[in-house]
Amino acid sequence: MKTFTTFDQPTGWPSLAAAFEADLAAGDRIQKAPWGGLAVLGHAQLSALARNPAADGMAPDAAAMADTPAIYNLLVRSVFTKSGPAHRADRAALIAALNLVDVSAIAEAAVAGLPRQATGLDLRTEVIAPVVRAVWASVIGYNEKAALALEQAVADMAHVLSMAPDLSKAALAEAAALEARALSLAALANDAPFSRALEAAVGAGKAADLIAGMVFDAIETSTTGLAACLRIAAENRDTLAATPQCTNELLRLAGPAPMTMRLTTAPLRLDETEIAAGTALSMLWAAGNHDPLAFHRPERFDPARQEARPLMFGMGQHACLGHALVRATLQALLAFFIARQPQIEGDTGVWNILQPSDMPPLKISW
Repeated sequence: MKTFTTFDQPTGWPSLAAAFEADLAAGDRIQKAPWGGLAVLGHAQLSALARNPAADGMAPDAAAMADTPAIYNLLVRSVFTKSGPAHRADRAALIAALNLVDVSAIAEAAVAGLPRQATGLDLRTEVIAPVVRAVWASVIGYNEKAALALEQAVADMAHVLSMAPDLSKAALAEAAALEARALSLAALANDAPFSRALEAAVGAGKAADLIAGMVFDAIETSTTGLAACLRIAAENRDTLAATPQCTNELLRLAGPAPMTMRLTTAPLRLDETEIAAGTALSMLWAAGNHDPLAFHRPERFDPARQEARPLMFGMGQHACLGHALVRATLQALLAFFIARQPQIEGDTGVWNILQPSDMPPLKISW
């Protein structure tokens, strides 16, 4: 079995299609992960595992995070790292609370908050980030000051949670994790329908833990994914539409969660591979979304595409809970862009979200 080395290659892929093209062309859809366990790339293989209850959540390693206990606590109390009955109960409470949210109205209001005219705004930091911040502030009940503080806390935690952690920033990241939890606890007092329902279901302490973990995960990934989607949209202006189908195709190409981790709780078989209990699974959703066995010419933007189900939010019992919010936000942004026909300066052809720092800045005016 081949060892997955794609992440060891030099940066510079313009897109996710380019990143995974060689692996998929060679048929290497299940590989050994150099950090342990298996890397799963194929669409069919990812889908099968996602439907298998034995591929469950993977908790963070307490020993590896001994120097950052506050971040460890934030992660271990988050729904996406849990497994078994605890995960199912917390996930059900979050879904019930999210069902009270009018996602379309919130997304449209956040986009409506953009200025009527603008010159030379940075796409990521001055357009996408404020919209994402406004969406989550409305859902959770953060006021403007708290939403800004949370956004900064997420950025500070990223110093030690990136693919190249900077442990010299551990103290800063620890303080940020504590602040994120405190901000989430304070937000419960603002009585937003989502937070009110979640607190009623699980209590204030657990509600604050679940909110902090969910929003920490959502803010950065949503901002990066939506910024990449709008780069693709700028490259394909003539075929854009503010529709669910167009939105899904953009998210297939640049979904906000390129990889998540799962852990097997029982032995299972995947194709011809026997997988032991306790095996870490690197679920490379971004690779599955570019699998030519599932999508014809997967590198191509095709808003009329009707093929396999895209996996931009994962699938199954650990699928991303914020998928409806991200979809609604992107659809509202597409409507805004189609109506305003903005001018964009910069290279729109680079949108590899595995290396967001490689995306050249884009300036946008309308």
